[in-house]
Amino acid sequence: MNRLDAIRVVIEGLSGDELVIHANGAISRESFFCRDRRENFYLLGSMGLAASVALGVALSRPDRKVVVLDGDGNVLMGLGNLALIGALKPQNLVHLVLDNEVYGTTGDQPTLSPLVPLYKMAQAAGYRKALLIHREDVLRRAFTESLSAEGPIFLQVKVSRDVPERPARIPYSAREIKGRFKGGLEG
Repeated sequence: MNRLDAIRVVIEGLSGDELVIHANGAISRESFFCRDRRENFYLLGSMGLAASVALGVALSRPDRKVVVLDGDGNVLMGLGNLALIGALKPQNLVHLVLDNEVYGTTGDQPTLSPLVPLYKMAQAAGYRKALLIHREDVLRRAFTESLSAEGPIFLQVKVSRDVPERPARIPYSAREIKGRFKGGLEG
């Protein structure tokens, strides 16, 4: 499974009400390509901050499930977020890490994820559940279960580096993304 396949599984698994925070770069673009929604918040140029934005949204809206689509490079850049999420334990947070073992947006430089078990770090930090996933059918089942389970939940999803399509950039400005998402929060 490649990153785009994994994103499609997640997008198809949404019931419609979930708030989804997307890491910068390829993850945002590919998710936008799959299905744009006003409940999607696309980070632009904010590497390593998707989890902290998702945490803030989850704490401010405990009545809504919050999903964060993150990358291995992003998580490694903001490891303190794992500890903060684990300590605060937002019950409505599902943290997916699409791990292709490279910084895919900037030229496929290798990350340390093959050497650092991110799901074990999340578990040690206090996430209620942390899994390592290698197959699409397992991702589909684990994500569906996560949407009705008490969080925080961490799903490290191993994906290939291959992405058959490179979607264009998101056509919205940061201000437009904020405005759309604000409408999704209120709606």
